[in-house]
Amino acid sequence: MDDQQRQIELRRMQMVATGLLVLAGVVFVLASMWRDAAPWVPFVRAFAEAAMVGAFADWFAVTALFRHPLGLPIPHTAIVPARKASIAAGFGRFIETNFLSPDQVTAWIQRHDPVRRLAHWLRDPEQGEQVADIATDAIGGLLRVVDDEEVSQALARGLNQRIATIPAAPLAGRMLGILVAGGRQRDALMQLVSLLAEVIASNEKEIRRRIAGELPAWVPRIVDQRIYERLLEGIQRLLRELREDPDHPLYQQFTALIDRWIVDLQFDPQVQQQGEVLKQEILSHPVVRELAQASWRDLKLTLLGQSVSPSSTLRHSIMTAVGRFADLLERDPEWRAKVEHWVTAAVAALVRRYGHAIGEFVTQTVNGWDTAEVTRKIELQFGRDLQFIRINGTIVGGLVGLIIYSVSLFFT
Repeated sequence: MDDQQRQIELRRMQMVATGLLVLAGVVFVLASMWRDAAPWVPFVRAFAEAAMVGAFADWFAVTALFRHPLGLPIPHTAIVPARKASIAAGFGRFIETNFLSPDQVTAWIQRHDPVRRLAHWLRDPEQGEQVADIATDAIGGLLRVVDDEEVSQALARGLNQRIATIPAAPLAGRMLGILVAGGRQRDALMQLVSLLAEVIASNEKEIRRRIAGELPAWVPRIVDQRIYERLLEGIQRLLRELREDPDHPLYQQFTALIDRWIVDLQFDPQVQQQGEVLKQEILSHPVVRELAQASWRDLKLTLLGQSVSPSSTLRHSIMTAVGRFADLLERDPEWRAKVEHWVTAAVAALVRRYGHAIGEFVTQTVNGWDTAEVTRKIELQFGRDLQFIRINGTIVGGLVGLIIYSVSLFFT
């Protein structure tokens, strides 16, 4: 019900209450004029007289709550405007005590079982779509406002701190151990030699320039080309031999070298120290920060694209996760109890921490309202019911007056 409707209802009830007062006055006048017309007329007059007294008294009491009756500054009237600050403080304490108490919140959660209701609500595909829409919109909005430089720096710091706690040499030794345990030495050696052949083939000019720089000036320029060709042919021939001969001696030599590296990396203090130095050099290199920036940039662009597409995999994944979570809550009582415990603990902690602040906020909000506006709002909210006090006062006052008059007849 809006304020306009409340105003109409209040006016209607005021007219009813005032009409009863006027009716009692008319009856009193008529009964006074013809009090000897019949034996029962004095009883009617006594009822009407007491009804008027009750009606006036309750009219004064109800009116005094909101304004000075008849505009007269009678003490202890216009109570609501005069005590707005106390009312605001009391309202804030009422909210804090009765609605923001950890015990009250916990009892409400246990009584209404919101986790089961949440699971049932999430089972609806339309609700899952809404959750996915909200989540993707929130992700997109967050990504648009974050500072890319700060995020990339945080990623780089986190990466550095995490890697700094991991001993480099033992980790490399364990990785090599996994390589040996899987019997992949032959594949690894083939890949290394193949990579070496590709590097030599794709950097002919640079390699020939360096070879020429090491040769005497009187050596013909054709020599560096011959040396380069021999080098490339040798690597390519070695690669063919490795492919054709599973028992090539280089395999055994490579395996023995890896075994020695595994032992040195895990147990040689000098090798471990060198590994830490190398790790620190790598971590301090600008390429780590550039890698973090590039990774964050790619991730952000991917997520932004996913957040704006109605058929994105991100949205679909969130919907699927919401459905599975709802199934889990409905079918597994243990999980449902855990989630309820988490929710109860989280809400109780929030209420315990911020309940007083919310009560203070309510108090300050009410205090900030205009006094006339506060009075009007309270009168519109409760004024209609207060008019029943006037009506009841008229009727009850009349009945009490009738009883008193009747009892007085026994003493006259």
